[in-house]
Amino acid sequence: MSSDRKRPTLKEVAKEAGVSLGMASRVLSEYGYFSDSTRAKVVRAANELDYRPNAVARSLRKGRTKALGILISNIVSHHWTTFVRGVEEAASKQGYRVILGNTNDDAELERAYLKALYERNVDGIIITPSPDNHDELRKLARGGVPMVLIDSNIADLKVPRINIDNHGGACEATGYLIGLGHRRIGLVAGSLDLASGVDRLRGYLDALKDSAVKVDRELIVFGDYQYDKAYQATKTLISLETPPTALLVCNELMTGAALQCLKDSRIAIPDEISLVAFDDPAWTSFFNPALTAIRTPRHYIGTLAFETLRSAIVEPGGEAVADKERILETELIIRESCRSLHR
Repeated sequence: MSSDRKRPTLKEVAKEAGVSLGMASRVLSEYGYFSDSTRAKVVRAANELDYRPNAVARSLRKGRTKALGILISNIVSHHWTTFVRGVEEAASKQGYRVILGNTNDDAELERAYLKALYERNVDGIIITPSPDNHDELRKLARGGVPMVLIDSNIADLKVPRINIDNHGGACEATGYLIGLGHRRIGLVAGSLDLASGVDRLRGYLDALKDSAVKVDRELIVFGDYQYDKAYQATKTLISLETPPTALLVCNELMTGAALQCLKDSRIAIPDEISLVAFDDPAWTSFFNPALTAIRTPRHYIGTLAFETLRSAIVEPGGEAVADKERILETELIIRESCRSLHR
């Protein structure tokens, strides 16, 4: 077909198939009644003419675009790429396409993405939101935009939320280190502006309390889920007069920073310091030594996020999705990066 050939129209498909314009529309939009023979004629004519339906026009007629928006904070992170893959695979099976935005934790960029997705008339949005944009999300929710929040819990925003058991994961990891005899356990904590940061810190503190281990505030430093800050936080811990014998690092990016800092300081794992990482990307298993880690079901979270959003699209305000939080369990994967202090 010549590149300057006029785009075939639905009217031409109907004429070629020998049916009415309404019948051709019905077959290609898959609604109403039509016989198998009529369907075959219309589909054959559409294929012969290389007819492509206008997605924008169809969305205006049906009120849906079959497109979803996903906004995440860091595309280079294993757990977010795994999450997005889970959403995309589930969405593709249902005929949806995904528009992805990587915000880099930039609230202004996130707002720009939200505006673009709204103008694009996506059917719904899956988002791990910046704390600075909670009001924007409230406006969208009041305007009827279906959405699902990930790793977030915004007060008075009545939309579905999917979170992991950050408290339980941090509590289990800290308890594991205590069980190995560690009492000076350093925490490279995430941002307290985010629910995950608060809950992981709380889990660490509760594990110490449950085991009657005294809380030493100098062992708690904040990397805020950023590489440079986590590197400096780790440096602060290992430079203490009495440094920790173990570290709990609260996400993948900060784990990389902590490992680099320990390498630069020539501190060996686990001989001189034990380490547990939050998140379990593939590289943790073949790193030497293989890292003990808290695994989160990110691919399943992506699948569940899509299924929840689709329910919200199909049945807005339905009982299955309105203001409902799901909390998924984590798993402690024990490998080689921790040693026992018991003799």
